[in-house]
Amino acid sequence: MRVLFVTSTFPRSERDDQVPWMLELILVLRELGVDVEVLAPAYAGLESHEVHGIPVHRYRYFTKRLEIVTHEAGAMNNMAGRRDLLLPAFALVGAGMAAAARLARRRDYDVLHSQWPLPMGLPAQAGAWAAPGDPKLVASFHGAELALARRKWHLAPVLRWIGRNLDAAIANSSHTAAAVRELAGVEATVIPWGPPRGAVDLDRSPEEDGERPPVVLAVGRMIERKGFPVLVRAAERLRGRARVVIVGGGEYRSVVEREIRRRKVGDVVQLAGRVSNEELADFYRRCTVFCLPAVVDSRGETEGLGVVLIEAMSHGKPIVASRLGGIVDAVEDGKTGFLVPPNDPGALAGRLLQLIESPALAARMGAAGRERAKRLFSWESIARRHLEVYEAAGRSP
Repeated sequence: MRVLFVTSTFPRSERDDQVPWMLELILVLRELGVDVEVLAPAYAGLESHEVHGIPVHRYRYFTKRLEIVTHEAGAMNNMAGRRDLLLPAFALVGAGMAAAARLARRRDYDVLHSQWPLPMGLPAQAGAWAAPGDPKLVASFHGAELALARRKWHLAPVLRWIGRNLDAAIANSSHTAAAVRELAGVEATVIPWGPPRGAVDLDRSPEEDGERPPVVLAVGRMIERKGFPVLVRAAERLRGRARVVIVGGGEYRSVVEREIRRRKVGDVVQLAGRVSNEELADFYRRCTVFCLPAVVDSRGETEGLGVVLIEAMSHGKPIVASRLGGIVDAVEDGKTGFLVPPNDPGALAGRLLQLIESPALAARMGAAGRERAKRLFSWESIARRHLEVYEAAGRSP
């Protein structure tokens, strides 16, 4: 079976930390015998290349200086306040359609699998039209494209048209699947993502002892929907009892730094920035509890799943997170951690302190989370479920 992933973002080198979950899926699919290639837009003139042996077909869509619509913080964040990126954004879709058509005419693909089908379902559709054979159209929905269709009324019919032409749809959580049903008019198979294999080892014994004083760890790109300022506000109640470490970089860092100064919690909260997978694994090993204080951002987006939750559970760490979006699929409230109302620093601090001050409870929840991660979020299981979707789509008329 030959599959073309049609995506707006893919690692630009083997050291790039963009969409690690997509890279892991493709690597495991290839281990299962699936021939996978990738079509993605160029970034600042980047030419076609390979990542861990995966052919990545890059297509140019504008001048180098403005080929920055995708990657880094994501298209919607990159374009915020940037009118000069509007034309490149339209060009990205049009050039993608032409590139997919050229590639599909030359290569005999069985499946064209788009990620973020609004808009990348359009290049995939163009590829299907141009292909001499009958490749099946599969799309993975992540949540951001659905929030976009809610905000921009004129895009909702485009999403429904893309949905009507699909042979199969995949969603990263039940929350996302419900939105796909509502906005795209199709039923999606729920398949979550797993953690980067370099960041976890599910065969290794879980770490029981964190640092002293205890460490509350948060990990993620510095963007609004992660809710890191809520954790900073909760840190006032943690002073003297725990430290807070936030790992990740991004354009929202200045907002988090400002909140740290305003709350005078620089002695409690550490911003560690971007780190390697090996360093990230060490942060997980040393923490006492993991926190994802997600919010609904100003564009109506929130966490479609929260892969960092699965990373933390894989390390045997209990979770405190917002009861929001796809997070409820990952965390079993009261079993693998606690879910709290979003934007409630008091409730967040209360649950964090409950786990910090009860090592037995934290250990019990951490062990339950690790078993859940092994059962539901292993990459072999995730890849085989994708393969089942491809095979079922291939049997459709």
